[in-house]
Amino acid sequence: MKHNISSKDLQNTSALLEQLSQEVGALRGNLSSGKKLDMDDVALQGLRETQVSFGNPNDSLIRLTEELFADIGLELSPVHKQQMQNRYNFYYMTLAISMQPGRGTQFTRVECRLDFGPKGEREPIVQSIFPNSQWKEMLNVGIDAKVGLDGNLNWNVGVDPALQKALPANIGGQVANVNEFKAVVTFPTYSMTLGKTEIAAMGEGNSQCFWRIEKPDLQKAQTVPFGVVFKVPKGVSTVDLQALAVAEPDFRWLTSNLSDVYDRLSNSFKTLLSRKASERHGQERLLVGDHEEWTLKLPMK
Repeated sequence: MKHNISSKDLQNTSALLEQLSQEVGALRGNLSSGKKLDMDDVALQGLRETQVSFGNPNDSLIRLTEELFADIGLELSPVHKQQMQNRYNFYYMTLAISMQPGRGTQFTRVECRLDFGPKGEREPIVQSIFPNSQWKEMLNVGIDAKVGLDGNLNWNVGVDPALQKALPANIGGQVANVNEFKAVVTFPTYSMTLGKTEIAAMGEGNSQCFWRIEKPDLQKAQTVPFGVVFKVPKGVSTVDLQALAVAEPDFRWLTSNLSDVYDRLSNSFKTLLSRKASERHGQERLLVGDHEEWTLKLPMK
């Protein structure tokens, strides 16, 4: 899992892509035929035009209280009830990532990292996140679902009864009939539209959380929401949030589109393009994405 991503990597990648484009353009300009120019437009230009951006983290930011769960007939677990009464305030938020791929681009993964602050005695603690690997099979089916929190602050998923019956047995047992769904609904409708994906996620118990979605189908613009439950010591009224989201191109696709000039590229670019994925770090991954920072005012009620 590659956590060594920074906003500086995005800035350096932009410069690196521009440098590669200029080198490829100069080499193609010396060719007797101009037919290969379209390939550069599809590949390098497509990467430069890809846009990744965050929504507003305040959009669905709410405080989770005993009363909120009681109103829908859910009993909080004794541990969480005690923590809410004596030590922590709990919050839920969603953060949407909008992705607009450039023409013809192909990607191998999408990664998102959230880092809550401040650190130290007032440090926020991530309680649970969605989606996680538990739900990857259900999400890969590509149906609309309701997603909500139960009394243990775990995630429940509810789908229409007709759709529930159509699900494979190993998935159907994990979801509830939406008409009998009892949860604090955080996603009234949730649909993973990235195709067949592998989801890796981590973050519970500390101030950071991380998602990696392998082999996403980014052929059209789409928005993917991520959900986080976190807690802060009582008396804390604001938290800092840093968010980083990136998409990594498929290097086999990129190299194929540069095949006409590959042998004449500078050694540095040939080395970069020929490396194994595990050997590329930081700007060498040619990441496109977004980095944002906010100070969130926490609702007290």
